[in-house]
Amino acid sequence: MKGKWIATLFLALVVVLAGCSNGTNETVNNGGKEAVEGNNGGASSTSKAVWFSSIDFWNPPTTWSTDPNTVQGAITEKTGLTFEFNIPAQDGDTKLNLMLVSSGEAFPDVITITNDVLGKKLIESGKVWNLDEFLKQYDPESHLLTDFPTDVKDTIIERDGGFYAYPSHINSEEARAQYPPSGQFYVDLVDYASNNTLVVNENLLKEAGLTLEDIKTEKGLLAAYQKIKDLNLKVGGAPVIPLLVDGKSYQDPTLQFLQDSFGAMAVDKDGNYRDRLLAPETKLALEFLYKANKAGYFEPGQMTVDNAAVKADMASGRVFTFIGNSANTSFQLNDYWTSSGPILSDAGTKPVLGKSKRAGGGWMKTFISKSAKEPEKLAKWLSYMSRKEGMLTHIYGFEGVDYTVDGEGHVIKTEKGIKDAADYMKTGLSAFWPFHHTSFSYSTQQPPNEETDLQAVTANRVQSAYGKSPDTVIYDNSPLVLPGDLFPSDSKFANDELQVKTYKEAQIAKIILSKDDAQFNKLYDEMIAQLKKLGIEPLDQERNKYVQEKKTEYSIDVKGINS
Repeated sequence: MKGKWIATLFLALVVVLAGCSNGTNETVNNGGKEAVEGNNGGASSTSKAVWFSSIDFWNPPTTWSTDPNTVQGAITEKTGLTFEFNIPAQDGDTKLNLMLVSSGEAFPDVITITNDVLGKKLIESGKVWNLDEFLKQYDPESHLLTDFPTDVKDTIIERDGGFYAYPSHINSEEARAQYPPSGQFYVDLVDYASNNTLVVNENLLKEAGLTLEDIKTEKGLLAAYQKIKDLNLKVGGAPVIPLLVDGKSYQDPTLQFLQDSFGAMAVDKDGNYRDRLLAPETKLALEFLYKANKAGYFEPGQMTVDNAAVKADMASGRVFTFIGNSANTSFQLNDYWTSSGPILSDAGTKPVLGKSKRAGGGWMKTFISKSAKEPEKLAKWLSYMSRKEGMLTHIYGFEGVDYTVDGEGHVIKTEKGIKDAADYMKTGLSAFWPFHHTSFSYSTQQPPNEETDLQAVTANRVQSAYGKSPDTVIYDNSPLVLPGDLFPSDSKFANDELQVKTYKEAQIAKIILSKDDAQFNKLYDEMIAQLKKLGIEPLDQERNKYVQEKKTEYSIDVKGINS
């Protein structure tokens, strides 16, 4: 959950960040080294480094330009490095696991992942550097040794046993003290924004004669779906999709949003940990999807497609509503998207939103390999990418071209900067997500408005609607954030946890696709009974021990609001 909250800031950050690709895009000679002019940390030639990532939807430019008028070229000029990216289209974690045990395959120089457990495997393998040791040896003047936020570093050390990974999207109390928000717009993003949301097409809403007020309740939204269906609305000759779920990952963001909306929490009324699957409100969330599917408001095939298909549907203009992780949809590219906030349950439960007040340890986590052939250059690169000069370049591009600076010293992006940042997969502008720094960006940028950055305004409008709703109860979920390796991999608990995960994924799909109410209730009851047989309650008892310790440590007493 904590990783989700950290990632909450990701979309808004991506859409408000900009950089530049100005000039030709030269292909790097993969033979290894070529001459380059400029200040590259003392190097007189470029060296190629291999950057592996398990995040399959992160798509930096496949061709690295050495033109100094491009972001990539500017990085090369300062560091002497070019990069070859290795980002598997799927199963990146599996491939990295194989690399860890393989002696025949060269290990990458830089590794970026999101999986905490895999991160610990990297550390235990001895193949990656403790960054404090790495920088002291190869770049002892690095700013990271003196000004990195202590609260973020403490979180990373608590998680990993040392400062092994550079975190993306840094945003913490100390980071905000270093880089104060430039306006209320960014305060709202921190306090209220959430990636998982209900996204509504305002054009289709008006065409159907509806308002946001009409769809705020479960009953009202389902009625709106029926009206859209009855009207047989079309866009570009294709029928309107009343509801789009989040592809094959729907059981995470789509179901999680509905669980939040209908008030499911990971603690009961006494404050004891309980898997949200066992919360009565989860049945309400599943029932919503069952009703929507049975009435034909979304096609079952949506539950099997990849993110590219979801993005394509969102871009088509024929989606009436989307429920899921808005960060992966590029919705902000069209300003007709809005949100009505939470879906108020017919059962009268209160919507909830968990937000951790503690410093996060990063959504994307970047490691440096001990086998890297150019450690000095990589150390300079790590320092450059994370300091103000480097972040201004790779996030915003070039002053006078991609952005200007107002009288208060805040960045104002140009039309070119906004356009090229949206096309980051080709231009490289704002493409280096592992080094996006939320607090820095929220401090550096002029608070946007519809004239200066419509995409950012659109993103904020949609992603903050749930948290800003007067019906939403926001609570500090810091004690409920469980480590990925709470149970040792060779333990019975870990085996039971895996069996629960495998079973629930299959059963939830069956429940949603039930043919009638009787089958829905039967399959739901079967799921609860089988989860208990598989040991979900003993798992929760073990998790509860951790949660109670953290509640005491953090002085946070969180209890269930509804059930």
